[in-house]
Amino acid sequence: MVEMTARRDFEYDNTYNRSLQARIYNSLDGTEYAGLHENDNIKLFSYSPPIPPRNGEEGDTRRLIIAGDDDTLVTTIATGLCQNPELNLHEMPFHVERAFSIDVTLGDRGALTTGSPIITRFNRDTADEHGIETEYDKTYWRPEHGTDLFFEQLNRNIQQKYRIAYDEQPPDPPYFTGYSFDREVVKPLRFDTEPVTFVGGEWTFEYEIESGDHRKVLNLALDAGLGELNALGFGFMNRSEDVNDGSDEIP
Repeated sequence: MVEMTARRDFEYDNTYNRSLQARIYNSLDGTEYAGLHENDNIKLFSYSPPIPPRNGEEGDTRRLIIAGDDDTLVTTIATGLCQNPELNLHEMPFHVERAFSIDVTLGDRGALTTGSPIITRFNRDTADEHGIETEYDKTYWRPEHGTDLFFEQLNRNIQQKYRIAYDEQPPDPPYFTGYSFDREVVKPLRFDTEPVTFVGGEWTFEYEIESGDHRKVLNLALDAGLGELNALGFGFMNRSEDVNDGSDEIP
């Protein structure tokens, strides 16, 4: 958990992703993780938006949660932010005050909910298999494509991360006992001079842990996020009991 204060009044800017991603990678300069951003493979870390995500006044407290399967990587990111405490997320200017660890232990049953939208995409072959017409090489999943396709892509991504993290075969899905799709989120971000629109969704997933390997799957969901583009700030997951009404108190 990284705690920071606003250096002046600001309006909440939901396009913070690129600025925060760049700052996270900059915090790794000169460390063993310096080349992480050059790696095209799946990255096993995720991070929250500034919490709570709303307009702020000078002196207000905001928090970032940084998670990952590698504790040393998470500590290195947090240390880098603290050592260079000026953090500008577009028009949201912060000063990093401190970083500390929080305990996030999964109960035997519960629910996970999105802290940032989950993105899944599918290629042309998958589109053809499901009878979906598309002009794109990669198409964002949207509600009209059906939840079967969503979970097909989600589970494939979970299994890829599991193999990277644990160097073993993952247990078979399903990994959740129930779900609710809360809403679609369309999010434009600017890359250099070109705007790019991302399409994701907010979800809640219920679970009941069946085995030690199943617990590892769910722990990885909390650490590395669900879906794609976690290193860009998508797919960050919370335990549902940790999600409050937006107040400054984070359990």
